[in-house]
Amino acid sequence: LGVRNLIQGLGEALPFADDTFDRVTMGYALRHVADLHALFAEYRRVLKPGGEVLLLEITRPERALPRALLKFYMKGVVPAVTRLFRHSSEAQELMRYYWDTIEQCVPPSTILAAMAEAGLHQAQRRIVLGIFSEYCGAEAGTDR
Repeated sequence: LGVRNLIQGLGEALPFADDTFDRVTMGYALRHVADLHALFAEYRRVLKPGGEVLLLEITRPERALPRALLKFYMKGVVPAVTRLFRHSSEAQELMRYYWDTIEQCVPPSTILAAMAEAGLHQAQRRIVLGIFSEYCGAEAGTDR
């Protein structure tokens, strides 16, 4: 399954025609998006009527103890293991940065509200292991 055509673009300004895709997905990048409303409006634009959006993201735990444990793991354990196996200060710093992006995540309620405001119906979130979030929504097939 080689990639034949690689097209790059911003999620907020996708280089595709209206009603192009049955499904739009994004994995672990939502926390890097500056304008969620523009992103979800653009996703809805490129979705065919009845199309689906599926997003995967790491979410900062709401409770203090799980949050502290995850922070220790991401800022302490992961960089230390990275240092052992990669011997790279850049890789170690990247692992620390990863936690910083998780800590600054947009709250799930804001994500769900932005999806709904963009016209993605049945927006919902499923949580796995307390930190992984799966967001789903559908284009209802109504007039835009």
